[in-house]
Amino acid sequence: METDTGLNRRLWATLVRFLLLYLPVALVLALTTYLFYRIEANNERRLLRSEQYHQVQIQKEAVVAILEGVVIDALIQSKHNLLEGLHGAPNAQTLGVLAQELAKVLETTPMYRRIQFIDQHGRELLRLEQEHGPIRVVKDQPPPDLSSEPWVAKSLKLPPGRVYVSPMEQDAVEGAISRVAAPVWNRRDQRVGLVVMDYRAGRAITKLAGLRPGQGVVLLLDQQGRILLGGRYQGSPQLKASETFSQRWPRMWAQVAEQEQGQIFAPAGLFTWATVAPPLPGQGHPWWKVVSLVPEAKVDAAVGIYLVQLTQLLTVVLFVAGLICWFLAWTQVRHRLAQKALADSEQRLQDIMTFSPAVIYLKDRAGRYQFVNRLFEQLMGIKQEQALGMTDQELFSSHTAKALHRHDHKALVGKGPLHSEEQIPQEDGMHTYLSAKFPLRDPGGRVYGVCGISTDVTELKRTQAELKRAKEKAETANRDLRDKQDRLDEDLLAAAGIQRTLLPYNLPRLPQVELAWKFVPSEVIGGDLFHAQPLGPEHLCLYMLDVSGHGVPASLMTVSVHETLDPASGHVTKDDVSGAPRALPPGEVLGILDREYPLERFGKSFSIVYMLLRLSDGELFYSSAGHPPPILLRAGGEMEELTAGGTLIGLDGVVPFEEGRVVLRPGDKLILYTDGVVEYRDRGGAMFGVERLHRHVLQGAALPVDELMESLWPKLMAFGHNRPIDDDVSIMGLEYRGHGPGS
Repeated sequence: METDTGLNRRLWATLVRFLLLYLPVALVLALTTYLFYRIEANNERRLLRSEQYHQVQIQKEAVVAILEGVVIDALIQSKHNLLEGLHGAPNAQTLGVLAQELAKVLETTPMYRRIQFIDQHGRELLRLEQEHGPIRVVKDQPPPDLSSEPWVAKSLKLPPGRVYVSPMEQDAVEGAISRVAAPVWNRRDQRVGLVVMDYRAGRAITKLAGLRPGQGVVLLLDQQGRILLGGRYQGSPQLKASETFSQRWPRMWAQVAEQEQGQIFAPAGLFTWATVAPPLPGQGHPWWKVVSLVPEAKVDAAVGIYLVQLTQLLTVVLFVAGLICWFLAWTQVRHRLAQKALADSEQRLQDIMTFSPAVIYLKDRAGRYQFVNRLFEQLMGIKQEQALGMTDQELFSSHTAKALHRHDHKALVGKGPLHSEEQIPQEDGMHTYLSAKFPLRDPGGRVYGVCGISTDVTELKRTQAELKRAKEKAETANRDLRDKQDRLDEDLLAAAGIQRTLLPYNLPRLPQVELAWKFVPSEVIGGDLFHAQPLGPEHLCLYMLDVSGHGVPASLMTVSVHETLDPASGHVTKDDVSGAPRALPPGEVLGILDREYPLERFGKSFSIVYMLLRLSDGELFYSSAGHPPPILLRAGGEMEELTAGGTLIGLDGVVPFEEGRVVLRPGDKLILYTDGVVEYRDRGGAMFGVERLHRHVLQGAALPVDELMESLWPKLMAFGHNRPIDDDVSIMGLEYRGHGPGS
């Protein structure tokens, strides 16, 4: 209870100290932030004024460039060759030619709405107009008298090289229209008249829309304060359709109209303006005003962003400052708690060292024991009070003491802990200890002793020795197994070699048939076998079989079946009454095989297709025992499967072996194959399949039979991306030529 009360008092004192430190810091930070905001706000307003002034100057230069182009065009037309060559009033032919020339100007420059030629008496002799259709030429008779128009009188009095520019007028359709009149003088310096061009200024000044600044709106005003361009923008009251600048902001208009240029912060926002005058000076010429207006809301938004950012920054800083102040205030309490925890930790460390299951001891640099734990006392049979101050020479034999001293010395001079095995004699014999020794240093970094932690690993060492002996026995047994496996692999290779000697490397060469085959073995011994052999002068026997499974049993069975189907065995031929050998029908041969190789005896079955071809007329008898049906490819491109037969060999005649009969014609081909072809899979697990095989056979129908056999292998590998085959691939082909070379 007293401890809790003291801690509460410390917490209360910490809180008071925190407030006394934090409140002045927070006040200084808030004041600094406000002053920084005011400085940044003034800087932002100054930057905004400079930016808007720069933008208005750009607008002014753009308008001046537009006026310069119009004035230059008017001066060029006033110096036309036809006009400079006039001596008196122009005739009808001269006016016609002039109308054609001015029409070209209207066609090429759609900004001009009208061009007029007025003589020195103020009469309009020629007028060309372009509204929304073709150019219209007007030559009134009698010509209209415009001498009473003030602008005509002013323009006729101008000296050469000067122009008259009228104030812009608002047109309901065209927008702002400006009239430019240039006096015409002939080569004798006689006044001839005026060239007057009405310019669609409303179209040209819309180009200024692309030059608008990023904030506010740009307005183009005439002398009466009417808005020629602009007038609608976000963030401020919208101008009505008929409302003028002078009506909306009369006080601002008074300053804008009187001053050439200027900039003012008003309640409505920031106004920046500049005056645009025609490029050629003259008495009474009009002027325009380019005015930029940034509404007060956008000015405040541009400046207010700093206030938001600084407020966020101030919040973070105040929070961090509060954490720091609280940390400083709590340091004292934490220091007291750390002292108490250190005392508890020292007591726990003392208990761990005393009751540890390992031997723990401390020695000074001279090797005298300064501390030993309880296990040391039990093993050495000595009390701690007696061991303190003793050395290893007094406790152990000379040999053991020297070894321990050597390890202590390495630990004292080394940079890290030293791990070593030490042999210590005890009552029940020699014990092995795994010792970790490291130097002890004082606060100044000087080594004053060594600490050792030794664990008895005697039983562990004995177990390791037994495991080592067991490992050596296991390695010896593994070597014997590998030797046996090597001998078995050699036997398998020999068996595979024997099996492959049964392949028909030397096929019979007969004029009636052409034979070819393709065989690719898998990595293990399989059960594929095929052969072609004559049976007397009239018949040719063909067969292909596939024993189920792999390995030596399947290989031995193929060898046995090969011997059974040898003509000398008597299973495929039989002597007739005359003693001549007669070939047995395929169904009878398969029946013999089924009886010779029952499943109960051999534990394996096999598929086979057996064919008997009469060479003289191409009559083919065949029967299949569960084997993939052979393909008959006719010379005309038709294809069929030979499906007659029964079940696998070895099932004791469950289904009788049906015989099929077809007649081969010259050019027909027979293709026999094992399931290793159609069951070859790609990376995704899809099989090559019978349909794909049929398609590739049809594609190579025109090839000789040997080339057809070779062409199927790369197509099979391309399908499987050259993945290793899992089963033997066997393909045999026969092409029938007829009963002789003359067939």
